[in-house]
Amino acid sequence: MNTESSPKLLNDDGTASMATMLLLSHHAFRRDIMRLIRAVAEIKTGNSSRADAVRSEWEKSYRQALHGHHTMEDANIFPDIKGKHPDLASAIDTLTQQHHKIDPVLERGDAAFADLAHPESAETVLSELKTLLDKHLAFEESQITPFLRDSKTFPVPADDAVAAMYAQGFAWSMQGIDPKVLDEVRKLLPEILLKKLPAAQAEFEARSERTWGTYTVGSAVTPIPEGY
Repeated sequence: MNTESSPKLLNDDGTASMATMLLLSHHAFRRDIMRLIRAVAEIKTGNSSRADAVRSEWEKSYRQALHGHHTMEDANIFPDIKGKHPDLASAIDTLTQQHHKIDPVLERGDAAFADLAHPESAETVLSELKTLLDKHLAFEESQITPFLRDSKTFPVPADDAVAAMYAQGFAWSMQGIDPKVLDEVRKLLPEILLKKLPAAQAEFEARSERTWGTYTVGSAVTPIPEGY
């Protein structure tokens, strides 16, 4: 995929914004679907040593994160943007319709990953999901990202438990991002969250090694992972 036409993670002035936060998640969705595709291909060759970890990554992380991301957008982000920018109503309706096409694929993925002894079903699901995601994420980036560039306030977590949950999400979305981008992202994060981030990142790195074995981290400045 051509990164030249993709939006930069940082604003033109080099600062982070809520657009950056959205784009970080898009990078992670693209990064991990490629990891899942490679992992299932390895299982298909007969190496099932990481099958349980790969299954858990789908069930407890990827599909939950993607479904939760869509639910949050449909319930909060999209109505807010539509209210402020009525001219985006058609684009937002299209994005919502795309969410509805992706959700059934996630459900089929649950059955496919439950039966990795026959990885062909998971292979088919991931191929279909990647096609849908590529179209959806690119359209969302072109339509929504510009209207989040001026928003630079990240909500302060209500308590330690919420801060820990946010830290886990950022640990997931920060992997493979250029350090200079991450420096700017940290400037927007409240202290209660920043204190929990190192432990969450260490935990996620360990999970990544357990799930993927050897994997490429990268240093992206757009929502397109290196090698995508």
